[in-house]
Amino acid sequence: MPWGGDTITVVFAAYNEEKSVEATMARALDALRDQFQQFEIVIVEDASRDRTPALCDALASAHPEIRVLHNETNLGQGASLVRGFRQARFDLVTHNAMDYPFDLRDLRLMTPLLAGADIVVAARRSRAGYSPYRVLTSAVHRALLHLLFPLRLRDYNFVQIYPRAVWEAINVEARSTAFLMPETLIRAYDMGYRVCEVEIEYHPRTAGVATSGKPKVILHSLRDMFGFWWKRVRRRTPRGKRPL
Repeated sequence: MPWGGDTITVVFAAYNEEKSVEATMARALDALRDQFQQFEIVIVEDASRDRTPALCDALASAHPEIRVLHNETNLGQGASLVRGFRQARFDLVTHNAMDYPFDLRDLRLMTPLLAGADIVVAARRSRAGYSPYRVLTSAVHRALLHLLFPLRLRDYNFVQIYPRAVWEAINVEARSTAFLMPETLIRAYDMGYRVCEVEIEYHPRTAGVATSGKPKVILHSLRDMFGFWWKRVRRRTPRGKRPL
């Protein structure tokens, strides 16, 4: 499915990000204005307990390109991203974290690849700022994905670009932080979509606190991973049949 649009929706999940949200939105707006005829930023505010909701609303009032969706209760990053993707209005959809690990200026390295692929995956060139614990959990996670599924990628959980029609066709079920995007990509591969990777620079967090490495988050992701693996084994569906 070749890309034929000049518009994009970028989804950000936000939970207790008062130290990052204003600077991140300033950088995101500048980067997107340089590249796209039209764009929108959808912030899914995940029932934060700090000043994040008020700051997000103020940004949306000041910038018509920003929309804010408020979760009534804390749903987690995965469910928040799904909600944002479902509200997307434009040709392409992508996502980023509020600490801005992916510089949206690097979209110019990814969008040309949509001429020959349906989904473009950003693979982190390095993981600067990762603790030994996060390095270990990331390596184990990737090894499990390589063991259980046929799609072999260097990075499943950084950033991806999807034509909106492709995302809507995939019907992902996971809501866990670390398995939402792997399941999306594996389902896309099973459905016959073309997935390609490109190395992109990763920028470590400089403010706020990361929550994706907490044991509760990891256990939720493992539950989703093995549940999807078992469902897939039982169905034994050949690639390209688009069953899931």
